[in-house]
Amino acid sequence: MNRQIKKILSGILTAVIFFACVPVVAFGGDTPLKITVAADTHFQCAADLGDFSDVYTEYMLEPELYGYASTQGQMPYESEAILCEMLAEFTASDAECLLIAGDLTCGKRASHLAFAEYLRETEETSGKKIFVINGNHDCDAEGSDTGISMEEFREIYADFGYTEAVARHKDSASYAAELNGKYRLLAIDTCIYGEDEGRISANVFQWIKAQVKQAKADGKTPVAMMHHSLLPHYELQPMIDFWQFYAGWFADHGIQTVLTGHIHANDISSCVSDCGNTVYDIQTGALIASPNTYREITFSDDTVTVESRFITKIDPSLLPSQLTDAQRALLAEDFPAYARAYFENGVCKWMNRNLGSVNRLARWFRLKEGTSAYAAAEKLMKTVGAAVGQEIYDDGSGCSIEAALLPFGITVPESDYRKPYQVAAKIMYGFFHGDEDAAGNEADVKLLLACLEGAVLTALKDGFSESSLRTLASALPGSELLTNKLATMPLSKLQREIAEKTALALLETLTGGFIDDYSTPEDLNVSLPSSVSGDATALHASIHAFRLVAEFFQRLFGIKGR
Repeated sequence: MNRQIKKILSGILTAVIFFACVPVVAFGGDTPLKITVAADTHFQCAADLGDFSDVYTEYMLEPELYGYASTQGQMPYESEAILCEMLAEFTASDAECLLIAGDLTCGKRASHLAFAEYLRETEETSGKKIFVINGNHDCDAEGSDTGISMEEFREIYADFGYTEAVARHKDSASYAAELNGKYRLLAIDTCIYGEDEGRISANVFQWIKAQVKQAKADGKTPVAMMHHSLLPHYELQPMIDFWQFYAGWFADHGIQTVLTGHIHANDISSCVSDCGNTVYDIQTGALIASPNTYREITFSDDTVTVESRFITKIDPSLLPSQLTDAQRALLAEDFPAYARAYFENGVCKWMNRNLGSVNRLARWFRLKEGTSAYAAAEKLMKTVGAAVGQEIYDDGSGCSIEAALLPFGITVPESDYRKPYQVAAKIMYGFFHGDEDAAGNEADVKLLLACLEGAVLTALKDGFSESSLRTLASALPGSELLTNKLATMPLSKLQREIAEKTALALLETLTGGFIDDYSTPEDLNVSLPSSVSGDATALHASIHAFRLVAEFFQRLFGIKGR
């Protein structure tokens, strides 16, 4: 190959690399766009609401009020009132349109039809457009007697994105539609029907590429909406396959803003592609769960401004008959306080249901079912569930977390909490609310770890023989030196060691990895630069260790002398 040809090929290669890293830029001057964004409304109409479920209410402080709480904090019995308030606020606002990023309902046909009617009435009253995309709870793989298929979803919500679409993907619920003269919505179907996980399939991605190319030709800036996350928002979060590739591609081809839901949290993650371009994943929390958030987002040439709004009141006349007079009165008097307490009690039910199970502990310690160590762990967890329901601080009865820890010289940090579930709820709520308090999180994590350790020590004291303890200890992960040390350790020290390691496993179960923000920027109210080379955090495939609880996890694989 002669030198001249090499120069030509080098120039072509340089141009290809350059243009691959240059994002799509819309033509024309500044045409601001203000939109309202909601997600995970999980609406249930009256016909789909059953009777209250009062299982797993043990150890609740106020079961007569919150015994019906959902383990995920969702408020289906209040969903109609919450939805109507959000739609009324949207109608009264100066937002041009409303986008709803999936999980519109509980998935049943009656609720979908009622939800669509509410949207239709809102469009007629406000004169504004509403756009939706499906979530993993909205459609069945094939449809059913009570549920709907993806094709039925497109029919029921035809007036909310599909009939006005400039392009539709024939094999999914994806479509493209105009938001205003400058911005074009790409509503992307990321669902694997019948499953909670998401993905961008190969043929949907080919459609996305074609739509981005067309948007550039039409002088439009693309804004994406999809149910599942594009970027990680917390540790251990399940992700769509090849998210790093899609995030980089979106950033480098001008999709700077992606609106998502699914995780039920108010969180904004960002990353910079290898070419130096930025993409933001603006995730909106579940409207149906405290803090009952929706967003107002303003797009301009210079910034994307995010403002979070919270439902602070509802119309009690829209509440169903299952709710008592006392519940109705509290909901009308102070809706945010009631919703927060509902969330807290939902965490209590979640702990009652899950902490008695051996599954998580067995995975953590790599215990095989059928072994004596597995049987010992199963016996332990059956009593831990009850022990973690104790009061944290002792009232003189000796039945408390504090009393269980006292013989081991462990002091429980002071707080205003009464029950361990309240501590766990505070940590979880911080993530779902957004803009977490890192210092407060650290104190609460330490207290929760102490509560869990005290609960395990209570369980170990109640009917566990020394031989069964040593059987369990022999199965703990670690070196041969560690195994030998556990085998000869004094009983009281062995109890403490097992309690500490079990508490760490339970801590991971409860917090699920969302101790603190995964990446910048702030989550609730922020102005994001519209430039392609901002100061966003570069994300990588490897998941970082917990920042706030690293000191605890370092203790998991070693024994410190006491």
